[in-house]
Amino acid sequence: MDTPLTAGSNEFGIWANYSPQSFVFDGTSRDRKLFLANLQYARTLLASRTAALKYTVDLIPLALENQPTQFYLVNGKTLRNPAATIYGTGANPIGLQVNFGARRVEPFLSGSVGFLYFARQVPVVGSSQFNYTANLGVGIEVFSHSGRWFTVGYKYHHLSNAEGAPLNPGLDSNMFYTGFSLLRRK
Repeated sequence: MDTPLTAGSNEFGIWANYSPQSFVFDGTSRDRKLFLANLQYARTLLASRTAALKYTVDLIPLALENQPTQFYLVNGKTLRNPAATIYGTGANPIGLQVNFGARRVEPFLSGSVGFLYFARQVPVVGSSQFNYTANLGVGIEVFSHSGRWFTVGYKYHHLSNAEGAPLNPGLDSNMFYTGFSLLRRK
């Protein structure tokens, strides 16, 4: 079977992403859970028998950050970060994905940058409601003959206010995701 992806083809999809635990890499926030629901548009820019390059953009109508109660010291003052699940929304307007092979099952690498805006400061009091995001991921896409993709993958997700607030602890997450897309050829 030739690749289902051809230059100029469009995809429309829905994704669910979940991280059961944050970790410390670039950020310093611990014990956070993160859930993202994405609506994605992808356009195949280049396609050959060995690889395909896609531009992606995600709208994120639902972001939930779950955190425990924590106390921390800032400038000699103890601050309390209350336990909560905080709602947010955002987008990843710049993304690229490279699919390898021209088969029914295709591995891929992906990356994107964007932002999330939360109902209150995340990941701690004294940080910011507005945060930038960066993602790097791997996964596989399974194509059906009816023009549908089923996707599973992993991505490293980083959230930070880029020093735009007094505190910038950042949040690193191991995101596991699954998605479903419809392919529309040109």
